[in-house]
Amino acid sequence: MDVMKQTLTFAKNICIVLLLAGCQEEVKPIDPGHIARRLAFREKLNEALGDNYHEPGPEANAEQFERGKTLYPQLCGPCHGGRGDGKGHTGAALAFPPPAFTDSVQADFFSEQGRLQIIRKGVPGTPMMAWGTVLPESDIVGLYLYIRSLIGKD
Repeated sequence: MDVMKQTLTFAKNICIVLLLAGCQEEVKPIDPGHIARRLAFREKLNEALGDNYHEPGPEANAEQFERGKTLYPQLCGPCHGGRGDGKGHTGAALAFPPPAFTDSVQADFFSEQGRLQIIRKGVPGTPMMAWGTVLPESDIVGLYLYIRSLIGKD
């Protein structure tokens, strides 16, 4: 009986350690104003793109994908994280966390054309800049293709 009690105590302690290890990261509450701004911005994208909002994104092109994979760490990684998990070193200091591309719920919030437009035009009132002013369209598509490959890798 003593061995059984020790085994149960040991198992209980292991569970507590595992639970505490998983809870080390502080979880910030979601700001309802941030959600409202994202919903309003999605509606503006939908209006701006019209019928094209729900069109599929471009087909993967190996050369563009590789270019996007090369550009991503320099241009997107500081905020969105090297793995696309939204945990970049710069992003951690922002008032609103950058989207995690690896989270399929966040990734599906905007349509494919919406995401392309965000890369091109940026998001007003946020640090997300308009890459279309400095990158050729082929690089925009390359970034988009690489980012799309990160979806669901959380």
